[in-house]
Amino acid sequence: MTAEKFDYSHEEKLEHCEGRPVVLSTHGLTKDFKHLRAVDGLDLSVCRGDVFGFLGPNGSGKTTTIRMIFGLIYPTSGYAQVLDHKVPADRQKALRHLGGFVDDPMFYGNMTARRNLRMLSRINGEVSEERISEVLDMVGLLDRGNSKAGGFSHGMRQRLGIALALIHKPDVIVLDEPTSGLDPQGMKDVRELIRQLGSEGITIFLSSHLLHEVELVCNRAVILNKGRVIVQGPVSELHPASHAVKVLTGDQGKALEVINKMAAPGGVREDEGYIIVESGDGFVPEMVRRLVADQIDILAVVPAVEQGLEDMFLELTSETSAAAPQPTKTRKGGRR
Repeated sequence: MTAEKFDYSHEEKLEHCEGRPVVLSTHGLTKDFKHLRAVDGLDLSVCRGDVFGFLGPNGSGKTTTIRMIFGLIYPTSGYAQVLDHKVPADRQKALRHLGGFVDDPMFYGNMTARRNLRMLSRINGEVSEERISEVLDMVGLLDRGNSKAGGFSHGMRQRLGIALALIHKPDVIVLDEPTSGLDPQGMKDVRELIRQLGSEGITIFLSSHLLHEVELVCNRAVILNKGRVIVQGPVSELHPASHAVKVLTGDQGKALEVINKMAAPGGVREDEGYIIVESGDGFVPEMVRRLVADQIDILAVVPAVEQGLEDMFLELTSETSAAAPQPTKTRKGGRR
């Protein structure tokens, strides 16, 4: 699969919403920091009901993009759009339809979770105690609503941040690396929460550098590298076009000799004890016959289904990194 498959125009991207409105989009969004271009002509569209993965390595421009979406920093050129409101031009109107956080959500440690939500939500208008209870229940913190936030674990603070993002029923919530710094159980809990919110039709824009996380919870995604979109499309389709199979035998050394004689140049490799073979029509039955004829015990021949976003990401980012000019100066510290 090549990047061009998903390098469609903005109008073509709208077709992938299948009649759903676009709630968040960027149009030529660009941000320069002196000699570094952190975000470079970014175009993306998030449809209502999407759990949209914003995927890229640390330093790829994800947090800078989110700061521009919230109007916290100004773009060098281009703009973001929330429904019909452009940012930064219509920032205040746009923010009425956005919830979320950049980096880690911050709370007053000497206040209860409930009081934090009550006070911080007033920035965008009063909310009822019933709504506060509702969002605490949604994120699994209803029984800790009267506990001080200072005693919360990192994972619980992330959940409280999501509760605050949800409290005014925004059209889209933006989460910047919500599982960052969590232990495995905390990561699992937050992912399950995001998956549950998505199943309820809540639109989520999820920034992450974790490929597996995006595969687990998102239905659409964009892969970003050095501030540029590499590919964009349904997560189910963001897989390399491969017909590879994994082969395990009783004598891998001898099997490798046999398979190498049959396969095309470069079509065979070894990975974690398996022989990985790029197979075409009729290749697998013929390979099995040859191995049996040479008295090699065949223990397994299975599709190499684990090839997914990680393979594509590593392939495409290495291609774009090799092609992209290197910045003459970089700024120290901070995520971009």
